[in-house]
Amino acid sequence: MYQKFWKQFLTEQTVADPTYKFVPDSKELAGEVPAPPALPTMPQGEPPQRRRREKTGFRAFLKDRGLQYNKHLGGGADGQVYRVFDPENGRAMAVKFINTRATSLETARREVENYGFVKDNRESFGEYAKYLPVVYNAEMAGVPARGQTMDGTLIVNGVIYMEELEPLPNEVAKSLFAVGLPTDKIRAARVKRDRRLLKNPTLVSSLLNIAWSLTDPGTTTYFLSLEAQDAAEKKILERFFSGDFEDSDIKTDPYVKRNLSKQAIELLALYVNVTYEEMLKNPEEEDFESMIRDYEETIKTDLMDSFDKSYSKPLVTGAAGRQLRHGSGLRGFDTYFAREKDVEEEFPEIVGVRAAMKKFAGRDFKPFDVHADNVMMRPGSNEMVIVDLGRFNI
Repeated sequence: MYQKFWKQFLTEQTVADPTYKFVPDSKELAGEVPAPPALPTMPQGEPPQRRRREKTGFRAFLKDRGLQYNKHLGGGADGQVYRVFDPENGRAMAVKFINTRATSLETARREVENYGFVKDNRESFGEYAKYLPVVYNAEMAGVPARGQTMDGTLIVNGVIYMEELEPLPNEVAKSLFAVGLPTDKIRAARVKRDRRLLKNPTLVSSLLNIAWSLTDPGTTTYFLSLEAQDAAEKKILERFFSGDFEDSDIKTDPYVKRNLSKQAIELLALYVNVTYEEMLKNPEEEDFESMIRDYEETIKTDLMDSFDKSYSKPLVTGAAGRQLRHGSGLRGFDTYFAREKDVEEEFPEIVGVRAAMKKFAGRDFKPFDVHADNVMMRPGSNEMVIVDLGRFNI
């Protein structure tokens, strides 16, 4: 049956007209069919040139410097950073613009001075130079305003030319250095951090003592005796490391569940409840017991807040060579209660960058505002690099 239809199809193909006429018939050749209209001809002379849009703003500045814009890399409070190419040597680099209208002339000059200092003194930092970016140039310059060319309105900018770096992995940056408001990425980083931090009794003790030191002087601190604190520390550590946890409403608090690891939530519940119990058992003065009961909710809320402040501390202090206030968000575990060596033993990856910051401070180039968003990584070597030097003090 199929063979019959196939033969019929072949027969039809030999007699049927094709769908398209590939060769004109005799009538068409004779001119009986109207010819299509002639194509318009181009005027004689040079072919028209497409007018290129003139560069404006910072792109005009880059072109004037012989550089090619590639893409926007990021920015912060003090400036914007772009990836550019230098056609002469084929090198990609990062260029940072510090607009004095968006910040201040003082801010721009400080950045240019700091990066210029690194450019001119890099070799003197020896083995620690790798923790600073390679700086090619730093200058104060007139950069066209948005929509303006180099012949138009210019705005004074600090302009920094340096090596291009890569972001530090999230779990590294946000677990070692200071961070801002809690996010899912920060919690994920702390979950990994806590696997080491909260298995070390010495560091857990440090976390508890930092928390007690950050309580409100007008309420909790006033009623918290040294006897109560010592007794609470002993009980919390014993119960935490034996798995004897609290059945507490604290564990269901939305903020707690969203921002703390499971281990930290268990420690928080013990910290709040055991501390309060020991405050009742060991009051600073006899008549304090009734006041402690009256202010139970206030005290427990303050204990939760103090634990959160302590738990949020970075492992690496974001400054060197200067005194930070006790509760500063830049102040890390490494500077409380002489725990520097304990922190480095548990987290050896911070040893080099901490030593480098001390070295810089010793050269009167004092690091400040070193946090998770301004520490990056050098491609190939994976070395940590403190990329934002604008807040360093010379």
